Amino acid sequence: MNHSTLRIALGALVAISVHTALPGQADAQLGSLFGRKEAVPEIKVDQLRKLRLNDPDKAEDSAYVLVDVRSEEESSVSLIPGAITKAQYERNQSRYEGRTVIAYCTSGYRSEKYTRELIKQGKKAVNFKGSILAWCRANLPVVDPNGSPTDRVHTYSRKNRIPAKYEAVW
Repeated sequence: MNHSTLRIALGALVAISVHTALPGQADAQLGSLFGRKEAVPEIKVDQLRKLRLNDPDKAEDSAYVLVDVRSEEESSVSLIPGAITKAQYERNQSRYEGRTVIAYCTSGYRSEKYTRELIKQGKKAVNFKGSILAWCRANLPVVDPNGSPTDRVHTYSRKNRIPAKYEAVW
C-alpha cells in the first residue's frame, strides 16, 4: 500500500469515527461525504387522510395544496382526490401563495426532490412519504383527471405493488 492510499484510508477511518461518535455535529461537516442531505418535512398517509384533502369542496379552502409531481402520462391515469398536477401548480403559483404544498409522486423520491426545490425557493412544502403507492396500500380512493372515481393507478414499474382492487398501469 503506498502512502497516498494509506492517507486516504486513514482519513476515511477518522471521518467514520468522528461521524459515529458525534453524529449530530459531524453531519454538518461530513454529511456530503456520506451522501446525506438535510431531511425534508414529511407527511404520512394517515396524516394526509385526516386533512380531508380527498374532499374537493374543502381542498379549495384548505391551508394545503396537494401537488402530483408525476409525469403527464402517469397523472393522466389517476390522481389522489383534490390533487392538482405540478404543471397546474406552477402555472398558478400565486393562487396558492401562503399554502403548504404537499408533493407526491409514485413512491416519494421525485416528490422529495421537488419538496426540496420548493423549500429552497422559500415556499412551505412537505413530501408525502410513500406517495400514491402508500395511498393505495391504505385502500383509499383515486380519481381520473375529471374527478371521476377510478381503480386505475400508474405504478411506474411492474415492481411497485398495489392491492388487487386497483388496476396497475405502467
